[in-house]
Amino acid sequence: MSEEFIREVDEDLRHKQLTNLWKKYGSYVITFLVGIILFVAGNVTLKNYNENKYAEVAELYGTAEKNVVANDMDEALKNLELLSDTTVSGYQILVAFKKADIEVSKGDLDAAIVTLDKLTNTSNVEKVYRDLANLKATMLALDTTSYDDIKSRLAPLTIEGNIWKYMAKELLAMAALNAGNGEEAKRLLLELEQDLEAPQDVKIRAKDFKSVIE
Repeated sequence: MSEEFIREVDEDLRHKQLTNLWKKYGSYVITFLVGIILFVAGNVTLKNYNENKYAEVAELYGTAEKNVVANDMDEALKNLELLSDTTVSGYQILVAFKKADIEVSKGDLDAAIVTLDKLTNTSNVEKVYRDLANLKATMLALDTTSYDDIKSRLAPLTIEGNIWKYMAKELLAMAALNAGNGEEAKRLLLELEQDLEAPQDVKIRAKDFKSVIE
C-alpha cells in the first residue's frame, strides 16, 4: 500500500471528522441562536395578538403548531403555506423557520433552502432575521453547493459589524474544506482563533477544527 494512498485516506478521514464536528457544534449553536431570536419575534407577535389585531393569523399558526405536536407534518405544512405570504409582523419570521424545520425533518433540504431564501429576500423583515435565514440556508446547502456559491451567499454576513460574522466564517471554512482547499480553511480558522474580539467559544471551536486539519 503506497504512502500516497495512505496519506489521501488519512486526509479524507480528517476532513470527514472536521465536517462532522462542525455539524455537531454548528447545528447546536445555530439552534440556540434561532431560539433566542424567535423568542424575541414571538414576543412581538404575542403583543400584536393581545391587541386583537392579528387573531386570524395567530389562530392558524397555532393550529400548525398543534399539527407538529401531533406529528402531522403534512397538515402543518398546509397551514403554514396559507401563511407564507403574510405581512403580519413577527409571523413572517416564525412561519418561515417553522416551515423550513419541518421540511428538513421530512428530508426535503431543497424546499427548506427555498423557504429560507424567500425570507432572506423579504425586504420588510429586519436584517438580523434575514441574515439568520441566509446562514441557516447556507448550512443546509453546504454539501451540495460549490465553494464559490457558498462564499457569495456568506459575503454579506462576514463583514465587520454583522452579528453572524463569526459563525459565517466558520461555515466558510467548512465549505473551503469540502472543496478540497485545506489551506484556505486553515487560514479562516486561524483568523477566528486570533481575533481578539471573537467570543471564546468561537476561538475554541476554531482551534479544535484547525487541529483536525493539521
